Amino acid sequence: MLTKRLIACLDVQNGRTVKGTNFVNLRDAGDPVALAARYAQEGIDELVLLDITATVEKRRTLIELVRNVAREVNIPFTVGGGIGAVADVEALLLNGADKVSLNSSVLREPGLIDALARRFGSQCIVVAVDARQTNAAAQGPADEAWAVYTHGGRQAAG
Repeated sequence: MLTKRLIACLDVQNGRTVKGTNFVNLRDAGDPVALAARYAQEGIDELVLLDITATVEKRRTLIELVRNVAREVNIPFTVGGGIGAVADVEALLLNGADKVSLNSSVLREPGLIDALARRFGSQCIVVAVDARQTNAAAQGPADEAWAVYTHGGRQAAG
């Protein structure tokens, strides 16, 4: 029998945890460091922190925030958002992340997956896919169609 794992995901915008639906109607949900610590204390198996506006704002993930979360948790910790280069991954791993999650950057540069896996090990490279059903799906189950999105679910990848 497979073991069940509970993985919490904290979406972060402007240094605060936010909650919404499909990255819309976001509302403040608290301090990500405090929430991460609470999840770890309550027995969550793994934590994912996604800086949901880093790519859109063309900036790197907030390294200081990653460092502060890493100090508070003793569970596997994945970080995503704004990661597009070897240096970004190195900085996140050196500041406490166990894994990195890539999305938009690997659609622009698919070879990045292999390059990062060779450099840091495949165990710490995660590729996330944001997908949603298109209008064709409204016609019925036989017509279901899906589209991949980048930039925090804002841009269709084509």
